[in-house]
Amino acid sequence: MEIDFAPLPAPRSAYSRIAPDAEVAVLFLHGITGSPAAWHPIARALAAEDLSVSVPLLPGHGGSWQELAATTWSDWFSAAEAQLRLLQADHDRVVVAGLSMGGALSLALGTLPQPPDEIVVVNPALFVDSPLTPLLPVLKRFVPSVAAIGNDIAHPGRDEFAGDRTPVAAVASLASALKDLRTDLWEISSPVTVLVSGRDNVVGPRSLRALRAGLVRPPRIIALRRSRHVATLDFDAPLIAEAVARAARMPDAVPGGRSGGE
Repeated sequence: MEIDFAPLPAPRSAYSRIAPDAEVAVLFLHGITGSPAAWHPIARALAAEDLSVSVPLLPGHGGSWQELAATTWSDWFSAAEAQLRLLQADHDRVVVAGLSMGGALSLALGTLPQPPDEIVVVNPALFVDSPLTPLLPVLKRFVPSVAAIGNDIAHPGRDEFAGDRTPVAAVASLASALKDLRTDLWEISSPVTVLVSGRDNVVGPRSLRALRAGLVRPPRIIALRRSRHVATLDFDAPLIAEAVARAARMPDAVPGGRSGGE
């Protein structure tokens, strides 16, 4: 599978390709302050394999940090669920793949009565890894934004086109939602594949521990040894593309195995 990493003319824009008569679709979800650019190359590669793909721009993203600050987890989740329902209406099988917060959204979709058929998460965030997290509900009133968290990528020349600031109100909403999600993981029955970078400067190892402890069905875990947080644009992107393609084409795969890149 060939992956073209050249940015699209409008890199922060949503991307969608619905293949005629395709039975399988993949929904890709980006992270907080991120953009669809994080998934564009892999989505385009899978579209070339005759899969339907959708990479929405989540509410509040793609513009200023003030626009993102005006949105919450509820907005992002509602948008993700709406896209899932659209794809389920026209396809026999739908896989959801998420990066970072997008991974958390993917897992949250898995708790619904009509979940995705399979879930693939890349460096999923189940915690906001900061000692200030308990203070976020108060801190957001005094510190509207902090430094950007985007572009944690080892590969030179790659860009996820993330926001230039991180709104504290949005992170506070995320942290609150993640606390609820961690208690709901047992409700997920769809197979889950987890891809984890060896060098992640955004999401710490306790998110993986919480995911493994919370899921009833053991996940398949794949190590991304050469990548950082935005692994979808990093050296191990082909491994991610292969994992998503496998999920799309292999229903009822047996989870619980472990593999890794070179």
